[in-house]
Order: sequence, then C-alpha cells, then structure tokens
Amino acid sequence: MTATGPAASRGPLAAPGPPPRPGVGVAVLSVLRTLLVTVLALLVYAEAPWDRLRDGSAVALFLAWLVLLGVALWWQLRSVARSPHPWLRAAQAVVLVLLLLVVPFATVYAYASAQDPANFTQPLTRIDALYFTVTVFATVGFGDIAPVTEAARVLVTLQMVIDLVLIGVIVKVLTGVARRRRDVLRGPAAPVLLDDAMDDDPGVRDER
Repeated sequence: MTATGPAASRGPLAAPGPPPRPGVGVAVLSVLRTLLVTVLALLVYAEAPWDRLRDGSAVALFLAWLVLLGVALWWQLRSVARSPHPWLRAAQAVVLVLLLLVVPFATVYAYASAQDPANFTQPLTRIDALYFTVTVFATVGFGDIAPVTEAARVLVTLQMVIDLVLIGVIVKVLTGVARRRRDVLRGPAAPVLLDDAMDDDPGVRDER
C-alpha cells in the first residue's frame, strides 16, 4: 500500500555528495608522472642537437613550439574535462604548460647566443639560458645576464608578454574546466522539500 499525505512528501532523498577525493596512490602516481615529464623535457633540452641546426631554424622551432603548445593545451583541457579527479589533473596540466613556456625560450636564447655571443652580456650555455629564462619568467631581474642586441631584446620582450598573457588565460581556462567537471561529478542539487524546510525553521517547529 502506497503512503500518501505529508509523510510521502517527506520521504528520504539521497543528496548527491562531493566527488570522490583521490587516494594516496592516485596522488603519488600523479606526482611521479609530473616529475617524469619534467625530467624528460629537461633531458631533451640538454641533449638535443638543436644548436647545430642551420641558419633560420629558430623561426621554424618557434612555430613548431606554438603548434605543440596548442596541441598540448587542447589535450590537457580534454583530459581535465574527463578526469574523475579534475583538480589533480589540472595541476598536472599547469606544470606541463609551464614547461612548454620555459624550455622553448631557453632553447631560443641558447641558440641565439651560439649564433652570436654578443646578443647577451655573456655567452650562454644551456644552463645559463634556462636560468635566464626562469628569471625573466619569475620577473626577478638579477641583471647578471641581459639582452644587448635589439633582436635579443625583442625575444625577451616577447617572452614577457607571452608569460603574462598565456599564464593568466591558461590557468583561468584550466580552473574553469576543472570546476565544471567537479560540478558534473557532484550531480544535480537535490530539491528542498517544503515540509523539510519547515522542519528546519525553529519558529515553525515551535508553532507545531
């Protein structure tokens, strides 16, 4: 027999809970994966023979970097939108994007210094170029390494503009996608029944 009246309208409703938090194993695996990608990117930067390429290859490298950045960003957004742990996946995506912003500019600086050491206040090794790129990215500006020629200053200015624009946009987009994915995992909000709302009101409860 089906119950009717107020009792039926106040039946139990299972409110959707928050999405499951990543376990320790998932978090550790995520950190290890991020470290592995970072190490591989730095190894490629350190060992690849890009500084022995012919003249004019810097433009090709830069265009290839733009394509790679776009593909990586699309893939990361897609992964965050499908991940059961969107915020953890978004954190990994931010690290990857930072690598794709720092390593290519370090490559360009080392290449420019190898072509003409007068481009900077001192000849740059690959470590020097990576160090200089990070100081520009972090807006530290120690002044120990500085661009001298107009071409080098254009490159540094380009990095500063790209850092300011892309970091703000990319982080905002990634967090927005992660937030929407979290809301999807939570499910629709449970409706509040009138009788339950009245029960929660102390004044109404006293009148009863």
